[in-house]
Amino acid sequence: MHQNAIIAIAATLGIMAGAYGTYIATSEPKVEAQAISKAELFAATSADPSLCPIPTVEAPTEAEALAAYRKAHAASPPVWDRNNLPEISLALGQCDKTGAGPGVACMTSVKIGPEARPIDRIVGFAKSASGEWIATIN
Repeated sequence: MHQNAIIAIAATLGIMAGAYGTYIATSEPKVEAQAISKAELFAATSADPSLCPIPTVEAPTEAEALAAYRKAHAASPPVWDRNNLPEISLALGQCDKTGAGPGVACMTSVKIGPEARPIDRIVGFAKSASGEWIATIN
């Protein structure tokens, strides 16, 4: 084949490839997704609430939380006389999943003794392998 013909064929193929690349790069994308309105979204979730599940958190009952807190307090190193432990009462507030590690963190109101003022603090709770709630006091 003549050298000029090869150059012409190569140039033609180059121009065609460049033109196709330019067409692909500048053509409008095909839209396949559509935004839905708030009314449509509300209607869909009202008809089938499982489309938007509400997350639930497994938390201890107040009695389980109190037992776990008393056990953790009794095992705490600052407790000097383990035979004369104070009367602890605990009110359990809002609980949420902890950011790190297993279990939940709960807002509690703790009283160490019947005459003591309540102390609001966050206490961590997690279930042990036996199913018993364990409190972590910071």
